[in-house]
Amino acid sequence: MKNYKKEWLPHLKGSIPPEAKRNRVSLYTIALEGWRRGLSLKFYQFNDERQHKKIMYSFSSQDSIHYFTESSGDLNTIQAFDICHNKGLTEKYLAKHQVPIPKGQVFTREATIEHIIDYANNMKYPLVVKPTDGSGGKGVFANVKSKKELVDAVNFIWKNEEFEELIVQQFVEGDEVRVYVLEDKVLAAGNRLPANIVGDGNHTIIQLIRDKNEIRKNTPHLHHRPIRVDNEVKSLIAAANYTLDSVLEKGERLYLRKISNVSTGGESIDVTNTLTAEQRDIAVRATMSIPGLTHCGVDMMINQQTGDTVVLEVNTKPGIGLHLFPTEGNARDIPKALMDYYFPETIHNKYQKNIFFDLQTVFDVLNDGSVNELEITPPPNATLEMVEYIVSSNLELLEFHSKVQKYILEKSIHGSIKKTNDEKICMIAAHEKPETLEQLQGFLEERSSLLQIEHIQVKEYNAPIKLGFSVIDGLQSMSLVELEVEHKQSIKESKIMGKEVARLHKRIKQMKQSKAWKVTAPLRIVTSKLKEKRP
Repeated sequence: MKNYKKEWLPHLKGSIPPEAKRNRVSLYTIALEGWRRGLSLKFYQFNDERQHKKIMYSFSSQDSIHYFTESSGDLNTIQAFDICHNKGLTEKYLAKHQVPIPKGQVFTREATIEHIIDYANNMKYPLVVKPTDGSGGKGVFANVKSKKELVDAVNFIWKNEEFEELIVQQFVEGDEVRVYVLEDKVLAAGNRLPANIVGDGNHTIIQLIRDKNEIRKNTPHLHHRPIRVDNEVKSLIAAANYTLDSVLEKGERLYLRKISNVSTGGESIDVTNTLTAEQRDIAVRATMSIPGLTHCGVDMMINQQTGDTVVLEVNTKPGIGLHLFPTEGNARDIPKALMDYYFPETIHNKYQKNIFFDLQTVFDVLNDGSVNELEITPPPNATLEMVEYIVSSNLELLEFHSKVQKYILEKSIHGSIKKTNDEKICMIAAHEKPETLEQLQGFLEERSSLLQIEHIQVKEYNAPIKLGFSVIDGLQSMSLVELEVEHKQSIKESKIMGKEVARLHKRIKQMKQSKAWKVTAPLRIVTSKLKEKRP
């Protein structure tokens, strides 16, 4: 993986497959940790109450079995899920246990807009308006400063039929921090920042956004979560008296969103070691105040000037990517802590950390509908020996693979095959027995004529390797679902680029029609002729 930070967990480097980067980093890293320990790993597909297809997975040992959904295990009870799914109900439990929360009130659809406005006027602006049963930052309006903004927020939420209640509450300023709690221990804390850019005195805002998105592509849980230049981003840029072509001063930070959700461009800074004892206690008390809740993410707002801390909400299935791959600071190994807690008998298990499994096949098989559950092949018991072959061949990649595929399958060789930048064929091979890899090299040399091989270079290989054998060939390595998502994303990006080109054309046209352009026309003609005369 390019630009993998030294502060991140070394055993996850190169171990997050592309399909896991689409909102599955929490699921995959936890599943990977248990699988590497030798636990039996199964995936299941089921329909939720809205008939949406969902993925669940389980680990089993000789002693026990536990089921997980995303980042939440079965030691979180159904009662805990139901309470945390409703923000209004959650706040009742938090208040009952003297956990500090923002002042606010829940309103149903039966409430009139006038009633909500009267309450807001008594609370005083700014406020937060959000649905009680939303997730992922959907429908959350922060820093609402006027009656008009309030009405717009309420109308937006009520237009969405899946929301039955909303909360109007006090807007608390400070740092939004996600704290991960397991029973009575704080495992991690990340300061969640809304989408933002920092000026360098040279690049325009639109260039800084593009550069930030390239950085996000190298962060597993942010890979498919770029900063979109939509109406909210444009309005915040305009509110700061800038345009997309403005150049920020060096070190100037410009926020592009009001909320900090990573799906809309947010990022995180690890602050685990800077939490005070009081802040840790609040996070733990918030967790313990919900019946049947064992591990969760507690969202807190911390005012660094006053020291005031309030709990915003409690998440039973928090994304752990921000703790595994923080934008700044050290990673926190939550998958390890969870497996230690659920399966203490595996704590001292010796296992390989340089192998990972194919998640896309799980999705493809389950989505096919032929089966509802799938067990992952266990990792090899012995340490894998690995080698890299750089082959100069005149054959195309897929044709070369077709001629060696049978041998690879018969010998149960793991690895991959792909084209290099200089059009050679790179084959990564791994097996428990070194002699099997030597035999593979002999097989390639014996069939050099059939495979049109001119030269074979053998190199050591130490990076993680996926169980099984795959062809890495651009779009051909993608599933149908991935291709459809890529296609939709390409259309969106094309539209954005089209608008950007149209905007630039409009600016050029306006510039050419301006008085200054016409006045300087003779100077441009002279300059052009001087350039032509230069040798």
